[in-house]
Amino acid sequence: MAYSNERAEKAVELFTEMMISRMKEMKASDWKRGWMAGDKSLFGLPQNLSGRNYSGMNSLFLQWNSARHGYRMPVFLTFLQAQKENLRIKEGSKSFPVLYWAISIKDKNGNKILEDEYRQLSEKEKKEYDVKSFLRAFTVFNVDQTNMMRVNPELYKKLLKRFQPSINVDVSGMYENKAIDRMIDTQGWICPIKPSETAKEPYYSLTGDMVVLPMKHRFKVSTTRDEIYKDGMEYYSSALHEFAHSTGASSRLNRIDGISSSEDIAREELVAELSAALVGNTMGFDKRILDNNAAYVDGWLSALSDNPRFIVSVMSDVSKASHMIIESIDKQKIALGERPLLYADQQVAKSESKALLQNQSEQHLGPNKEGVMASVYKTPEGEFAVQATVNGKSLEPQKIDRKTGTLFMTLPLGKERNAALANIVHTAYGNKLLAETKTEENHSRSMKL
Repeated sequence: MAYSNERAEKAVELFTEMMISRMKEMKASDWKRGWMAGDKSLFGLPQNLSGRNYSGMNSLFLQWNSARHGYRMPVFLTFLQAQKENLRIKEGSKSFPVLYWAISIKDKNGNKILEDEYRQLSEKEKKEYDVKSFLRAFTVFNVDQTNMMRVNPELYKKLLKRFQPSINVDVSGMYENKAIDRMIDTQGWICPIKPSETAKEPYYSLTGDMVVLPMKHRFKVSTTRDEIYKDGMEYYSSALHEFAHSTGASSRLNRIDGISSSEDIAREELVAELSAALVGNTMGFDKRILDNNAAYVDGWLSALSDNPRFIVSVMSDVSKASHMIIESIDKQKIALGERPLLYADQQVAKSESKALLQNQSEQHLGPNKEGVMASVYKTPEGEFAVQATVNGKSLEPQKIDRKTGTLFMTLPLGKERNAALANIVHTAYGNKLLAETKTEENHSRSMKL
């Protein structure tokens, strides 16, 4: 359900207040508290009950909301979804807004047309239409605000299992992230990464289009076991910060070429800080603000206070930068046999789903279907398995042979990988997939931030 622009503006104001509050808390702690939860982070991207990830602005603020209230996992659902699952919202619970972009398309006579119709028009015909985008909001509740744990403990435990962080320590006692290590070692980023023994601090060189990163051992500055472990997190957080900067080159997101004013530089630093915080928290570790950027905080607070819409602009760039980073990290996680962070690259695209079921019953794949989502993963025993979800309903995992699983893991992201996944799902589930597709109701689409 979508609400008026007024509701969306109130959501923007709330997000701005949360950002200001977070910065003030960090400043008051002498920068010892991180962007997210300080000493504790929730692992994974926030998602809805069906497993679809929230992104960008929604992801960041749902993470903050989860951490602030001590929710055990960042899984959310609407009031109507709770009713559908026979769940009750606990008395006194407050909902939280989720923003999305809505589009209004009108012809010269003021008549509205659907977005799908507009996309079918030629470029010349499109010029005859007035297209406007605007923010809208709907509200959600965390699963811990419901009685799910009592009425459906099996589902609750299944959801919780998705968000269990692992403790990864290297030989020196520092936090270790194998996916980022592999991206550095194999030069798997969008620009070269240069590990350095002499660089005093990490940085991105726009002229050389290169990230320079001091060696990891140079970040080990603490003496206690817990703090040494966090020193490792600072190493990866610093790397993510510079990766975020590099997404802004003109050949990519075109965000940083030519910026010179102090306001623009401060804004870019905020984009990099929040992108690194969002990605780090998604991977299970918090990020403290870089010492060099502490000086920008007062400017950020002023910009947020003067113009609440500032957060929308910043978070639009954070969404794009963080998504680019997570996509690259997922390639490394797949190569390592780990579960990717995003579900998008594991989704059987609608076109692939239609091709899969076309010769059986194409009529049941209407334009409002969410389609089939699936993922291939390794079990604790080292075997390969596939699990599919049809319009939010999870099917039982099915084993697949080692040769098929290994081949799939080596395929690059894209159409070839989606086609292979479609074949795996078709082989594993067969008519059961078609039966589930027939019984599901149509779901409305929305464009999320």
